[in-house]
Amino acid sequence: MILGFHGIGQDAQALMPLISALPNYTFFLFDLPFHGRSPALSTEKLSLEDWKGFLEVFLAQNQIHVFGVMGFSMGGKFALATLQLFPQQVKSCWLFAPDGVTESPWYTLATRFWFTKWAFRTFVMNVNHFKKLAIFLVWVGLVNKSAVKFAQSTLATPVQRERVYKSWVGFSSIRADIPKVADIVRHYSVDLKIFLGQFDALLPLHYMNPLTKRLPSVKPIVLKTGHHRLIEKAAEWLKK
Repeated sequence: MILGFHGIGQDAQALMPLISALPNYTFFLFDLPFHGRSPALSTEKLSLEDWKGFLEVFLAQNQIHVFGVMGFSMGGKFALATLQLFPQQVKSCWLFAPDGVTESPWYTLATRFWFTKWAFRTFVMNVNHFKKLAIFLVWVGLVNKSAVKFAQSTLATPVQRERVYKSWVGFSSIRADIPKVADIVRHYSVDLKIFLGQFDALLPLHYMNPLTKRLPSVKPIVLKTGHHRLIEKAAEWLKK
């Protein structure tokens, strides 16, 4: 039994290649708030306690006592948070270029304070402002071109821009305590797998250091791909 969480701008269908690669598992794939058929949040931010409460109801309704979690990109922070919240029930945690291990200072700045949230929304909603800022950040070497291309693909329409803004701010409280997660993995012998893209500029390999340095026995599986095709490549790896 595995609960799966997708990346930003996606829905549960994005994880389907993994289901095809693992026919012996039962999956529950979630549309996270603002994505797919899931509604928006009733508050600005989703707290860890709210997330725990939602999962407690879901697990009880489906009579699930032990389970695994997996998450791609943004979904990785939900997988890590779930592991922290249900340490005795989560038996496996499979992460695919997971967000939530190292938090970007840009993300912290954009989602923590009213003024920076206002500035972030202004740039996200105005394509011209965003392009000018992106060009400047690439020029000074603070942002990789690949990351800008990813941002442009997820900010192409007004609906996408609104979703990105609300997701960034709305999920900013879903943060796992990485030292605590490492302790849980060791204490409960959690099957932790980390899949990374060798050419992933959005979530590069060193972003995993806060977790992998605490768990030297966990060796990330590095595949020759970037961020976008990691699920597909990981599914191929799992089939083998």
